[in-house]
Amino acid sequence: MKPATRIPSLRTALLLALAPPLAIATEPAAPDHSPPAAEGAAPEAHGPAPAGKDQTRAEYAGVMRIGARKLEARDAPAAIMAFREALRLARGEEAAPALLNLARAHRVAGDGVKAVATYELLLRDYPSWEETPLALIELGRALRELGAPQLALARFYSVIQSTLRLPQLDTDRYRQLVRTAQFEIAETHFASGDHAEAARFFKRLDLLDLAPQDRARARFRAAQALLQGGDRAGAVAALGRYLSLDGATPDAAEARFLLARLHAEDGRREEALQVALDLLRGERAGEDIAAWRAWQRRTGQFLASKFAGDGDPYSALLLNRALAGLDEAPELRAPALYQVALCLEKLKQPREARETYAEIVKLIGDTPAPALADLLGMAKWRREQLEWADRVSESIRDLAADADTAPAEAAPPP
Repeated sequence: MKPATRIPSLRTALLLALAPPLAIATEPAAPDHSPPAAEGAAPEAHGPAPAGKDQTRAEYAGVMRIGARKLEARDAPAAIMAFREALRLARGEEAAPALLNLARAHRVAGDGVKAVATYELLLRDYPSWEETPLALIELGRALRELGAPQLALARFYSVIQSTLRLPQLDTDRYRQLVRTAQFEIAETHFASGDHAEAARFFKRLDLLDLAPQDRARARFRAAQALLQGGDRAGAVAALGRYLSLDGATPDAAEARFLLARLHAEDGRREEALQVALDLLRGERAGEDIAAWRAWQRRTGQFLASKFAGDGDPYSALLLNRALAGLDEAPELRAPALYQVALCLEKLKQPREARETYAEIVKLIGDTPAPALADLLGMAKWRREQLEWADRVSESIRDLAADADTAPAEAAPPP
């Protein structure tokens, strides 16, 4: 894909629009990165304050450290102030990292236009800086966020050319940057709705010598792209390849949800049930446990509801029992138990259903939370109905038994 030819004009428009805050000269003898003056104020004098060279360099390093801490804390206004001050103190290529971090601070602040203009200024004035490929990748992401996917793609493709112009890059660093650019190209096609092209790029990435986590991400995104593009069979196969990877993969729970849903919608009930039960019965350690639990509940509830509606209460019962075992908290366990009891009723097991309703009543207690008050009332009512039906059935059985044991009446005389 050839880079879009509109990039210089867009860059020029952005830079000219931001000329006052970035103080861009038309033909500078040397890069001028003085910090922007307050709106309506006279421009400040450029260059460091009258001080020794060593002191100025120490001030520059100190301000950069402050800016880095503020950026890490996502305090965008403070970070922007710090990096603008660093630009005032910078000499030569020292301005390049300050510009890169200033652009990042603008992105954190949500000002994509200023971020793009700052990246473009960095690339114009320091095309041979060793972090130029990284700046191109970040610029592409910023353009994609602004809704300019073609311009973003052009910047990602430029990464490969820029790495070839930087002989100081080692092989591992070069490969990492190129792979990142390829991944961002695929992501951009996906974001712009070109799912077929996105799937093609993600599949191509899977053929490379990737780290396990990167390979997992590429396979999962390929499956998503195929699904969004309407290739259900391809998505099923891709999800299977993703789930075949060894180790904990970050999107495994969502992948199982998608695979179970596809199987269920295509009439492969047994496969859907097995995938869902594998997810519901699996455990996940680590900081993503909350997200894992959320996908477990979503998968179980979706399929249990579908199976119950399709007239398969036994499969729904298995899923609801697994859901009830996920958490002891009443607000999560009680609704699952209620669905268990309903399934038992449909399966003609009134005694087990009645016992489950009694468990719900005990679990919620006499002073239910507002969200559980209606559920408590319904559980009590259904238990009472089952108890009443059981008493009626027992009375009928007793009457039938009495009728069987009663002596036959004498026949009337002729």
